[in-house]
Amino acid sequence: MLVETIQTEEISQLDKLINEVVEQRKVIGIKLTVTAFQEKLVYTVLVMLED
Repeated sequence: MLVETIQTEEISQLDKLINEVVEQRKVIGIKLTVTAFQEKLVYTVLVMLED
């Protein structure tokens, strides 16, 4: 299993980046975390991929 990490402050950018990863490889799972950092939200996604 491989893990790709995507992190951004923009939800629209996050969607675009996730779609790029999903289109290129077989996805096993996705985990989303939202963190408040210096008065901004930071979105972090772990995309678990098949080898």
